[in-house]
Amino acid sequence: MKASGIRVELCTGERLPKLIRNAEKQKIPLMAVVGPKEAETESVTVRSRFGGELGTMGVDDFITKIKDAVDNRTSV
Repeated sequence: MKASGIRVELCTGERLPKLIRNAEKQKIPLMAVVGPKEAETESVTVRSRFGGELGTMGVDDFITKIKDAVDNRTSV
């Protein structure tokens, strides 16, 4: 994602609910969760600050959606 020009930050070492709660408190617009299941299928589970859980999608699809949202100045 960094190679595609998307600003990302990696958070590890804490429980998932705590990471999600902290991201919501910091008003982070999108979270991409990658666990063992997602790593196997090369996908991400996406959560939006505005729309809740958006489901699982491929990494390339996620990058495309983010780029389109940035270009059109809309939310994912």
